[in-house]
Amino acid sequence: MSLSLRLGLLFASLMVLTFIIFTVAHRKLNIKYSIVWMLWALFALLMAIFPESFYALSDLLGIQMPVNTVFLIMTALLYALTFYVYIMITKHNEEIIKLTYEISALKKQLDEQKKNER
Repeated sequence: MSLSLRLGLLFASLMVLTFIIFTVAHRKLNIKYSIVWMLWALFALLMAIFPESFYALSDLLGIQMPVNTVFLIMTALLYALTFYVYIMITKHNEEIIKLTYEISALKKQLDEQKKNER
């Protein structure tokens, strides 16, 4: 990996880490969700600092080019992140349904109270 590429990757990953910390500090992003993005940026930082480890990992996995190893890892992380987001969406949908039922019951109670007061 060329020095300019390593420095660019190092700079980009540090900028992403700074941006994530800034958004968490200003409460625009929940800390629970920021951990995934911080790990992603740290992965890029490690890749910039220790590119030899990706050559070794590629050899271990039997992959010819280290860039393919990086794509494999990133694709796996994207699948994991997508799965996690779908789990959260399902959880929120169930919560919305539950809240809808509660609002409905409260509305019915309120209507009955108004009817009894007349």
